[in-house]
Amino acid sequence: MIGCWLLLILLLPSVPPAWASPPTQGTPTASPNQLSGHELLRIGEIHDQQEHFPETLTYYQLALAKFREKKQPQGIATALMKIARVLERQGKLQEAYASLQEAVPLFTQTSDRSAHAEALLATGRVAAQLGQRDASRDALTQAAALFTRVRNARGWNDTMVQLGLLQVVDGETTAGLSALQQAAEEARNRRHVEQQFTATVALGDAHWLLGHMSDARTHYLEALALAEAEHHLPFEGMLKLRLARLDEGTGTLNDRLALAKRALVIAQSIHDSAGEADAWSLLADLHRQLGQQNEAEQADAHALAIYRNRELFVHGVR
Repeated sequence: MIGCWLLLILLLPSVPPAWASPPTQGTPTASPNQLSGHELLRIGEIHDQQEHFPETLTYYQLALAKFREKKQPQGIATALMKIARVLERQGKLQEAYASLQEAVPLFTQTSDRSAHAEALLATGRVAAQLGQRDASRDALTQAAALFTRVRNARGWNDTMVQLGLLQVVDGETTAGLSALQQAAEEARNRRHVEQQFTATVALGDAHWLLGHMSDARTHYLEALALAEAEHHLPFEGMLKLRLARLDEGTGTLNDRLALAKRALVIAQSIHDSAGEADAWSLLADLHRQLGQQNEAEQADAHALAIYRNRELFVHGVR
């Protein structure tokens, strides 16, 4: 059984949202004390894109201090949002949640409703990972309404996917599946392939959580077809892993092994260390089920080495 929030973690935004400042190409040489809060944010964004987490947080926190000094609510809230996003990626969920809790009311003091909705969406996502389902539902419901109000289709779609998964986890199966199907159809009508893919994978995950393996496979295969049509290797690798994890009896073990090996090759080709570690871990389990102990131990060793390196990297030790 996959974790309830695996999809949410895997599909964290890889590009800055609408409220992000456009990054510049060079880092100013002036002292941080001479830079404005917005300039400090831009430097932080450059480091953020390169996943230099210590430097990213340093500049975001400097920007936050500058905005606090100038008593600028929009700047304070934006810096807090950026800090929360980095903390979430590092797995520091309580700290991320605290940052978001401060940011959300500040956005109500501004005219930027899209940024306010983004903050509510992030709050709902982090609250869900912390097991705070009521808080998550409340934040996501508010986010969906606000995205609708400002006619932000992309934000609304992202929110409905997460709200639908939450409803399924909470036993509201019909409402949850309906929300996910609605998101998939809306993205298809808008011809937004990435969001159509995300919602379709979410439908597969929801059916998996419900034990509907055949329905899960149907949605995963639909999503895989989208990924292959777009030549999107990261998405293809993700789906190969999903399909390889589907346990439909011992007769499928060799097919699942082949899928996991394909996912491993994709992860290695695109330098996706997280995907590579997951593939090695799954291969170890499948080899073990097939009685191939030596292969299982070798796969375990590969996975463990990558997980250790990633833990050091994500927490800023390089």
